[in-house]
Amino acid sequence: MQVRPVAKPKRANLTNISVILVNPLYPENIGSVARACANFGIEELLLVNPEDLTPLPMYAMATNTGKHILDKMRIFKDLPSALKDFNVVVGTTARLGKRRLVYHTPKEISKELCELSLNNRIAILFGNERLGLSNEDLFYCDKVITIPTTEKASLNVSQAVVIILYEIFQDATSGLKLKKPELATQKEINTMFKLIEATLKVIDYMPHQNPILWLTNIRRFLTSRELTSREVKIIMGFCRQFLWALGKPLNLSFEEGQEPQNDKSLETCQKDRSQKE
Repeated sequence: MQVRPVAKPKRANLTNISVILVNPLYPENIGSVARACANFGIEELLLVNPEDLTPLPMYAMATNTGKHILDKMRIFKDLPSALKDFNVVVGTTARLGKRRLVYHTPKEISKELCELSLNNRIAILFGNERLGLSNEDLFYCDKVITIPTTEKASLNVSQAVVIILYEIFQDATSGLKLKKPELATQKEINTMFKLIEATLKVIDYMPHQNPILWLTNIRRFLTSRELTSREVKIIMGFCRQFLWALGKPLNLSFEEGQEPQNDKSLETCQKDRSQKE
């Protein structure tokens, strides 16, 4: 269907919003998603471990409208690599189990995403056509949304993309312009959670049955308040000081577990200790 543009986004920075397809199976759907992105002003499409990238069906479904989206789309081997430079990650799911912590519909969250996009990069994740996003994928999501449908409905992934981007575009062209602070990047968030996980293991406060769901609950609790880089460093400093007070060695195997360059919390604590001694 041919449509005539009637509005330009003024209440959001759509260049800060990207669509990420996690393990997409069919090139036709990738092309259709590229077309949807182009129709609603989203210029970046990322793929994580795609199954099939056959050009002909992919470009056929993208049409001339979405061709430039496919030309510059980026491909990653894993989800953390794709998310490292984003400040806010939004997951999508059709499964509403009590542990999935779904709180938003596209209409409810679109205005908030528009406001955040003015100063933050936002990733919207869509799972593959058979299974959607896994619990492991949803662990990286700060917010999770679902599209209300009838009980037996089944949406194609490109249809889901259209619905969510449509709601965002509607709010991007109207409403209030509220400035939001720049939030911590996903690399900073993930580093913080590695330290939190290490701390919980030291104090034996990790359930043994399903630690990933336990950590997801903690992550969703903390990121629901939209953490800044400074707040992330405060939490990391607290964890290190807590372990030091317990006399527990901090044996972390990951490079990011080292002291952040701009974090003076440990330096301050060391000065305080030397003065007391």
